[in-house]
Amino acid sequence: MAILVVRHPDGTEHEHEIAGELKIGRQQGNDLVLTEGGVSRQHARVYVEGGTVYVEDGGSQNGTFIDGQRIDGPTALMPGSQVLLGDYELKLKGGAKRSSGRKAAVDTAVDEEPPALADVPVRGTRAMPSIRAKATANGAPKPPGSALAKRPSRAMSAPATPGSGPVLKGMTGPWAGKSYPISGMVLVGRAPPAVVMLDDDSVSRKHAEVERAGNVVRARDLGSANGTLLNGELLGQEFVDLQAGDVLQFGVVEMAYETADTPARRPGAGIPARRGGRGEPEAANGRRNLLVVAGGAMALLAVVAVVKVSGITTAPTTTAATQTAALDPASEVQELLSECRSYASNEMGQPDWSRAEAACEKALDQEPINAEANTLIRRIKLEKEAFENFEFAKKSVELNREKEALVALRKIPKESEYFRRAKAKARESADRFVSRAKDDCKRYLGNSQWSAAVPRCQDYMEVWCQKQNREDLSPPLGQTLRLEGGLRRNEWRPKDAMFVKFLVARNKLDRNAAPWTCPVSDILAADESGPDQASEVRAMMNSRYSAKLMQAAMMDYWAGRGSEALATLQKLRSKVDSAQYHAPADELMRDVSNVDQLFKTGESALSREDPEKAVAPFKEALATDKRLMGELAETHLSFYRKNIFQDMAQAAFLRGKHFADREDRRRGCRIWKLGFDFYKGNTDLNRTVAFCSTLAQQVLNDASGCSDLAAAEDYAVPGDGIAELVAAKKQELKCR
Repeated sequence: MAILVVRHPDGTEHEHEIAGELKIGRQQGNDLVLTEGGVSRQHARVYVEGGTVYVEDGGSQNGTFIDGQRIDGPTALMPGSQVLLGDYELKLKGGAKRSSGRKAAVDTAVDEEPPALADVPVRGTRAMPSIRAKATANGAPKPPGSALAKRPSRAMSAPATPGSGPVLKGMTGPWAGKSYPISGMVLVGRAPPAVVMLDDDSVSRKHAEVERAGNVVRARDLGSANGTLLNGELLGQEFVDLQAGDVLQFGVVEMAYETADTPARRPGAGIPARRGGRGEPEAANGRRNLLVVAGGAMALLAVVAVVKVSGITTAPTTTAATQTAALDPASEVQELLSECRSYASNEMGQPDWSRAEAACEKALDQEPINAEANTLIRRIKLEKEAFENFEFAKKSVELNREKEALVALRKIPKESEYFRRAKAKARESADRFVSRAKDDCKRYLGNSQWSAAVPRCQDYMEVWCQKQNREDLSPPLGQTLRLEGGLRRNEWRPKDAMFVKFLVARNKLDRNAAPWTCPVSDILAADESGPDQASEVRAMMNSRYSAKLMQAAMMDYWAGRGSEALATLQKLRSKVDSAQYHAPADELMRDVSNVDQLFKTGESALSREDPEKAVAPFKEALATDKRLMGELAETHLSFYRKNIFQDMAQAAFLRGKHFADREDRRRGCRIWKLGFDFYKGNTDLNRTVAFCSTLAQQVLNDASGCSDLAAAEDYAVPGDGIAELVAAKKQELKCR
């Protein structure tokens, strides 16, 4: 039997037998789950056919590579060939026949050179001028012949043995805490064939090289767009020897060089806080950094003076400066907050709530009244508990314990990012659970088994009542409830016969029982889109797509089950006899994945109370949703469109109120108008934009110059007619 050897990013290796088919991806449910960077939910599959092992990409975002070449169809895998999936390296140990190339008429030699970079889909490198500015703050960057390049070579402090050799260790962002072994020549870049793959737009495709030669490890830049920094100094394209504890920065990604005996470092330690972090204006960050640097410089001058007097030779000043900055409490708090935000971000996969909470708690230990840390820790604790309840619910559903799943799902608050996923899961669980509970309730009530009927009917009624109107559950004002006998004047009885029988059973068990009320449950509340809308959407999808799996996938998408939709489309894509559907399935997978990721990016911005940064991803998601839903996009809102509208409106209202309460009404109105532009059905936003329109009219009436008109434009609301009056006034005052 063929065996697949998987080398993990930390250098460890595991073996997996290939019995028929091996599905590989980041999502649970795959045969081989790989959770590190660059791996898609359903990334690829490895299967045996006719004694030959084949690898097929599953439409992954970063692609699957064999010997440096990106594959676009089922490709035969030879023993010794290198397969790259994100940060993972796969090799076949045995069991494959020799083959001349790809399956299904792809005739490519195994030893063919990799294609040119222009043939591989790539994205541009984001320019980061601040990085070079940092390196050139005291003059031009040092050329390869500078003191940096001429540092004395130093052997590693411990032998480089497997598992204890030199590594590059991530310090911030999604790479924090991850180790990349240095063996031979290691390429650092944004895309394969890079061994240390840093999927960040500030990193070039081939960014830098780190080489281990004997007991010496050295690094050089490869002419990258944003450069490589070594301890804050710009590297050239000639190798420079590294020393334990050195900090390399590729674009904006910081990594530490560690040997076997380098003390363990917390991710992010020793790295100055980034400018412009959330919760503090960029100018304030800059002023604080200047104070830190000035304090470090004064301390250095004092040390130099003492050393000169005593006649002792000074140590390199860069080490003292680094230690002084690392000990600065304000910088340390900002580093911890940066680490906390990185672990709590969902942009690179599932957040690590425990690590995020630990980092924020450390920041609070140093600065207990830090507003951002307190806000973050509240959100993280909420999300951590929501995540635990969601995971428990998923396991309960797998074990057919739908009641336990519903109890856990109902604990997830509406403010959590897991709420929408939980709502879809709750509907599935409720449908199965309620059906059985309803049957039991009817049977027990029919047999007058009151003690058995009441708890079972209670289970059913708590879900059933979520879709009922209040007037169908409790008597109107001025009327009293009567469950049996004829109704007299001012008496009322529910219309649902089963509900009446349930209330009668409660009274028979306890005459003094309190009136029954429907427990409020956001997770089970009825959606605005009723069953008629669902049937109309299904009819439209059936007419548009002939493949049943495509129809099912689009219904999943409309209901907000993006991952299920992608899995269904991937199932269709893997069917060899459905080749005519592969191209449209690929297009749908791309669009569904884009909407899902853009939605998460926008929601992440809203969770950070920054609706302005959610505008771009949300608008792009809505445009793609329009393409997917066609003529029903505006009338039969998908889960994504509906939640973008409502969440953006609510977040914009709260953020605008934040500034208005602090007497910055102009900025408050700008943010309110952003939310109003997305959704005009929010009552709070309607009230606030009307207030902004009134302010615009007042400013226009009192305007004496062009600067006043600029304020009137910020207050003016599209459709209130004030923008036209401002334009006329500008012409009158001859404003530019």
